[in-house]
Amino acid sequence: MKILFSLTIVLFLFSCKSESRDKDQVNKEKIEIGERFSLSSQILKEDRDIYISLPSNYDNSIHSYPIIVVMDAEYLFEITSAIVKIKASRNEMPESIIVGIPNNTDKRYDMAFELSNSRGEYFFGKGHSNAKDYLKFFREELFPNLNSKYRINSGKTIIGMSPTFGPVFESFWNEPDLFNGYIVLAAELSLRTISGETIAQKVLKSIKDSLHPKAAIYIGKADDDLKRRPEEEAKAFNELNQQLVSDSNPRIEYKFEVIENQNHYGMSITGIQNGLQTIYPSKKWYVPYRDFWNSENPSREIKLFYDNLSDDYGFEIVPIENSFYAAQTLSGTIKKLKRQGRIKESKEVLNLALRYYPKSQELRELISIAK
Repeated sequence: MKILFSLTIVLFLFSCKSESRDKDQVNKEKIEIGERFSLSSQILKEDRDIYISLPSNYDNSIHSYPIIVVMDAEYLFEITSAIVKIKASRNEMPESIIVGIPNNTDKRYDMAFELSNSRGEYFFGKGHSNAKDYLKFFREELFPNLNSKYRINSGKTIIGMSPTFGPVFESFWNEPDLFNGYIVLAAELSLRTISGETIAQKVLKSIKDSLHPKAAIYIGKADDDLKRRPEEEAKAFNELNQQLVSDSNPRIEYKFEVIENQNHYGMSITGIQNGLQTIYPSKKWYVPYRDFWNSENPSREIKLFYDNLSDDYGFEIVPIENSFYAAQTLSGTIKKLKRQGRIKESKEVLNLALRYYPKSQELRELISIAK
C-alpha cells in the first residue's frame, strides 16, 4: 500500500510538472536573429550555408545597404550583428546587411595562407591555401546571389579571424576592388608567405601603392598571443605603425594594434568594434542633429549631409528612421520640430523620411502630428 501511495504521489507530481512544462512551451516564442539558406558552389565544389541579418526596418525602405561578410559565422555572426545594430542606431555607421559564412563543411584551414616562421617552419596552411578560390566564390557566386535577393550596394566589408583571414588579406593586396573595408582578427604579421615576404611587408606595400582603391583596414591581435610568439611578432606591429607615419596613403584608413588583457579569440569583440570604427571614423560620422534642428531648413541640411557622406564612401548612405530612445533620427526630428512649433519644417522632414522609408507605418502615423 505504501509503495502504491508513493508511486501515485510521484506520478501526480510528474503530471503537474509535465502540465507546467507544456504550458511553458505554449507561451514560448522563438526570437529570430536572421535567415539561413544554402548556396551550391561550383567553385568550392560544396554547398555552403549562408547567414543573413537584415536591418530592422529593411522592409520599410527602398534604398540599398552595404554588406559585411563575416567568416567564422558560427562564432562571429551574432556578435557582429549586435555591434552593428548598436553603432548604426547611434549614427556611428550605416545600417548594414550582415552576411555570415559559417564553416558548415569543416574546412576552416582551406582559407589559411601557407605561412612559415623565420626558420622556415610551417605555422599553418601547408597544402590548404585556397584563399583565392573564396574570392572567386564571392565575386562569381555569392555576390550575384545576394544581388538577386537583397538590396545591396557597393559598400562591402569583410571580417576574418585566424586562420580565416586568408581571403581578407588576399583581397586587400591582390583584388582590392572586391571589398573596401577589411577587419583582421587574431592576426599574424611576422609570418612569411610563399613569396618570402612577411604579411606586414605585403600590407605595407599595398598601403603605399598609389593606385590602390580607397579603403580602410584594421588588424588586431591579443596581447596574450604575444606570450607564445617570438619577439619578431610584436616588433612587426611596432615597425608597421612606425613606417606608416611617413609613408601613409591618404586614400587608406588603417589601424594596427595589440589589444591588452585579451586572448586569441576573445579579442574579437573589441576587434570588431575598433575595426568598424576604423572604417567609419568619428571624424566623418559626427552627425550634427542639433545643428539640423536649429537650421533654417532642417530637411535640406539632413539630405546634404548624407549626400556628401555617400559621395565620400562611394555608396548610398541614408539617415536612420528611428532608434532606441534617441531623438537624433528622422522621426525624432519630426517630433522635435513639431514641439518647437515649426510645422512647415516638420512636414518637410517627414516628406524626406517617406522618400527613404515609404512603407513605414510609424512615419505615416506622424502625418497627423506634422499638421
